Amino acid sequence: MYDLIIKNGKVVSPTSIVETDIAVKDGKVSALGDIEDLGDAKRIVDAEGKYVMPGVIDAHMHVEAPFQGCFGANDFYTQSISAAFGGVTMLMDFTNTFKGKSVFEAVKKRHEEMSKSAIDYSIHGKFVEAPENILNEVEKIVDYGCPSFKLFMTYKKEGVMADDETLIKIFSRAKELNALPMVHAESNAIAELNIEKYKKIGDLSWPRFADSKPILCEAEAVSRAVYFSKYVGNALLIVHTTNGEALDIVRKAQNEGYPIYVETCPHYLTLFKDLYEDPEIGYLAICSPPLRTPQEAENLWKGMQDGTISVTGSDDCTYSKEEKTMFLEKDENGNFIPDFTKVVNGCSGTEIRLPILLSEGVSKGRISINKVCEITSTNVAKIFGCYPRKGIIAPGSDADIVIVDMNKEVTLSPEVLHNNIDYCLHEGMKVKGYPVMTISNGKIIIESGEFKGKRGDGKFIKRQIEPDILRRFSL
Repeated sequence: MYDLIIKNGKVVSPTSIVETDIAVKDGKVSALGDIEDLGDAKRIVDAEGKYVMPGVIDAHMHVEAPFQGCFGANDFYTQSISAAFGGVTMLMDFTNTFKGKSVFEAVKKRHEEMSKSAIDYSIHGKFVEAPENILNEVEKIVDYGCPSFKLFMTYKKEGVMADDETLIKIFSRAKELNALPMVHAESNAIAELNIEKYKKIGDLSWPRFADSKPILCEAEAVSRAVYFSKYVGNALLIVHTTNGEALDIVRKAQNEGYPIYVETCPHYLTLFKDLYEDPEIGYLAICSPPLRTPQEAENLWKGMQDGTISVTGSDDCTYSKEEKTMFLEKDENGNFIPDFTKVVNGCSGTEIRLPILLSEGVSKGRISINKVCEITSTNVAKIFGCYPRKGIIAPGSDADIVIVDMNKEVTLSPEVLHNNIDYCLHEGMKVKGYPVMTISNGKIIIESGEFKGKRGDGKFIKRQIEPDILRRFSL
C-alpha cells in the first residue's frame, strides 16, 4: 500500500504537462500512472483542475546572517514555515564567513544551524579571501556535499568583499573540483565613490541609494566576472541580476558556449525604484542591487523567455522595521532623518516567489507554467547538483511536490504572509495562481492554509554537480 496518491492533477515538467496520478511511498515518488492500476493508498488527494509541480527550491536566501549589526526576523525553522507556504521544499543558505576564519568550519556550523528546518536544506560556502590554507579547504567543502560558493564583489568596508585575485583563485579551484562559484556583482569602486559624493553634498535620501548603484555599477562587475570566468574556464552563476545591460553581457558569453548562468528575483520583476521616493517607507525597499524600472523588469521577463536567465531565487533577507531603522536618527519632530547608509539591505521573497511567477508570468501570458517549473525547481536542482533527487516528479525522486491552483486569487498583505514582519512591499497586489498544498518527502506540510510540518524534519542534502553543466552552457 502506498502512503499517498495524488490523482487527477496535471503533472508539470519543463517540457510537458501530463494528466497522470502519482503514487508516493517512504518519501519517494514510487510510480506514475492511472489510479486504477496503482492500487491502494493511506491517503488520496484529489488535484482535479490543478497543476502538480516539483517542489520549489530556494537556493538564494539569507537567514541568521548578521549584517550591519542586524540578525533578521527569522531563524531556519520559522523561515522554513514561510517557505513551505510558498511551495518551497528545499532551502540553501550561505556560511557566515569572516577573514582569518575557516570556511569549512563555517559550513559545519551552518549545517547545525539549519538542522532546525522543517524542509530539506543545503549550504553554499562564502569566500572573502583566498590564502593557501583557505584554498586547501575547498576540496573538503566539495567532499562534504557543498560544491557551490558565493563571492561578493562589493562590501569592502564590511569586510566581505572578495578582491579580483580572490575571485580568480576561487574560480580556478572550483574548476579543478567540479564546483560552481556565484557572484554578487556590483562594482565596489563605483558604489563607494558615489556614496562619498552624496555624503559631501549632504543628500543621503532614499532615492540616492539607487543612484549610488546605477545599472553600470552592476554591469561593470558582471563584465569583469565573466571575463575572469572566460580566462579561467570555469562555470559561473551571476545572482540577483536586475537589468538588460547585464543580461546582454552574459547572453553574448552564453552564445559563445561559456557556462555562465543567470539568476533573478521576484522583487526585480514587480517592485521599482519609485518606492524610494516615498519618504515614509522608502527605506523598507533598500536592497542590493537596488530596485530598477518597469522597462528593466520587462528585460528580465524576456531573459527568462529566451533562456538567458536559467534560475530564480528569492534573495530573501527579511528584516523587521525595528532592524531597518535601528541606526537611523530622528529629528525634533520624531521623524527619521534619511540616511541610506544606515539602513540594512534586504527584503523578503521566499514565500511570494512562486505566486509572483505564476501570476505575473503565467496568468499574464509572459511565460508558461513549464518555464516556471524550470526556473524555480528543475534548473535549480541541476545547477546546484541535486537533480534528479530534487527538481522533478519521477519514480525514485524525493516526493517534494506543490499543488497549484491557477484560479486562486490572493491579495498580498502582512496578514496573508508568514515571514514574521508587519509590512509587505507588495501589499495590495492581487496575484492569480497560488500554491494550495505543499508536500515534503511525501508528507503533507501545508494543507487548507495550515502548517503541518515539524521542526527538524528537514534533511541535509549532499550535492554533486554534473560535469557537463560546468563545461558548457547546457541544461
